[in-house]
Amino acid sequence: MNSLLKKVVECYSNQEGYEVIYQPQQLPFAIEGYRPDLLVKISETQGLIIELKPLAMDLDVSYYRDISKIVAREGNWRFLLITDEDATPIAEEDIADQKLTRSQILERKEKIAKLISIGEHEAAFLSLWIFAEVLMRRRARQSFLPIDRLPTKLMIHHLHDQAELSSEQFARAIALNETRDRVAHGFPVDSLNLKNDLERILNLVDEFIAMQT
Repeated sequence: MNSLLKKVVECYSNQEGYEVIYQPQQLPFAIEGYRPDLLVKISETQGLIIELKPLAMDLDVSYYRDISKIVAREGNWRFLLITDEDATPIAEEDIADQKLTRSQILERKEKIAKLISIGEHEAAFLSLWIFAEVLMRRRARQSFLPIDRLPTKLMIHHLHDQAELSSEQFARAIALNETRDRVAHGFPVDSLNLKNDLERILNLVDEFIAMQT
């Protein structure tokens, strides 16, 4: 058993009431020509279909999007693509994906506005970037793209490749991700450039909010 498979099996096997089946011979519903690495049954009518990939590069995202759509039609089932390079934890129990409410959005934006008002521009930028990531990962899930666990930069590329981000949004997101890396790792960022990037990421977050389904 390879290390990724072992980690995923252990993760879900430790969840009370979960049944983990390796290379299932039968699925609860038909997916022609496809057999996943794992079937995780939460109940007889709910669970996870899981594909494991050691590397996050060279993924056939269009193919997995089609699989994800088929699985999503069953209502209480979800398709997951898990790699050894994922940026998010293995455990994924939330089948539903609720839309962010207006109050949740306003609360986040108010906290960020307070940081900006007291001159905490680096903290405000990082908070906005986290919010942008949340919205991009949610956009991926809502679009049946099983890429929401991938490293951020790779996820952004796939969102653009699959026409979920415009070329202009893609260019901004990539540039802002570079600013995020500099700020997060303690490298100096020119104050005027950071203020400009704060405005750019505020606009990007507003665009992502408007794209919610």
